[in-house]
Amino acid sequence: MRNNHHMPLAVIALLGALSAVGPFALDLYLPALPQLANDLGIGASQAQLSLTACMVGLACGQLVTGIFSDAFGRRKPLMIGISLFMVFSAACVVAPNIWLLIAFRFLQGLGGGAGVVIARAVIRDRCVGEQMVKMLTTVMMLLGLAPIAAPLAGGLLTQITNWRGIFVVLSIIAACMLAGALFLPETLHVDNRRSGGAAPILNDFKAILKDPSWRYGAGAVAFVCGTVFVYISGSSFILQDIYGFTPVQYAVFFACNGTGFIIFSQLNRLTRFWTPTQRQTIAIGGVVASTLLLAAAALLPSHPLWLVLPGFFLTTSSHGFGSPNGIAIAMQNHGKRAGSASALQGLTQFAVGALAVPFAGESVGSVATAIGVMSLIAVVFRVTSGRHAARDTTKAEVVTAAPAEAPEGAPT
Repeated sequence: MRNNHHMPLAVIALLGALSAVGPFALDLYLPALPQLANDLGIGASQAQLSLTACMVGLACGQLVTGIFSDAFGRRKPLMIGISLFMVFSAACVVAPNIWLLIAFRFLQGLGGGAGVVIARAVIRDRCVGEQMVKMLTTVMMLLGLAPIAAPLAGGLLTQITNWRGIFVVLSIIAACMLAGALFLPETLHVDNRRSGGAAPILNDFKAILKDPSWRYGAGAVAFVCGTVFVYISGSSFILQDIYGFTPVQYAVFFACNGTGFIIFSQLNRLTRFWTPTQRQTIAIGGVVASTLLLAAAALLPSHPLWLVLPGFFLTTSSHGFGSPNGIAIAMQNHGKRAGSASALQGLTQFAVGALAVPFAGESVGSVATAIGVMSLIAVVFRVTSGRHAARDTTKAEVVTAAPAEAPEGAPT
């Protein structure tokens, strides 16, 4: 089956929406997080555990879905996953305490992970090389609408309902996603599906983990994105409790940062003279700069807001600029095992996020420290595996297909 680089606009829009399932699940109720803590009589750290649970679920869901999608195609695992997301979004509405809410959030994320991993796998089924970066950038633009629309909608919803009503809206969104997924064409040809039980799956994982391009791309995306998860978790408490933002004001600020995400993701189209590895390096530099701004704000007695806001803006913008390149670098050598490569990449990304969130706290200093640790590890990935990835990326762009190291990944 020959790769078709041209996808219908409706399919691209659906892939963007599926990729945004995770951000919507995380961002829509952010303005109501302090309200949730008050309603359930819990502290900020316990309320943040509901974010952690969803991230862990998203990570596990991507791993499971990625494995099954390489064996059974993309559509069936997607339908099952989005159905689970819809059911447990509704279950969150009636959660009587934080512990059941955490359990439901995990299961919600488990289903939502299907949309994230399969969107990337479908793109890898159809595209290679710079074309894959271009398609991922397009999807990132749609994905970037989630951090704009979700908190704005959440902030407005807090004016007419409580946090439980927000989960009603999430279940409705999931139903719409499920309806759209019914029309998604199958992109993994039967001849390209993996079979034979656990042994081929383990062999795939070993091959993926041994690939320095995958290690760099997945690692860099995970830790750059980890800074965003820290920002997501801590910013609602910092801006509302310390600086006195209302839920709507916080949602507007969050939306502005989402605009930065979109703008910087689209800069990939204007910087074709840089390789994906070079663009990812610039993104890592961006999160280092955000660390310096937030650290300066934390050290100054007045914690000036004019340092905090651009620090948060750089965090999300760097993620928008770097992630399409990092994902493309990670998946470039893994055609027929795109589902597994995407699953491991997503597992890494959301596992790092889940680990980072509890350290975000609710102060400028704690957020600056957590983002600083994420940034430092991203720099380590660039200095180590990034050198090998740069050579592999150049080779992949020349042949516009997977290199000889992984012949099963080449388009057929």
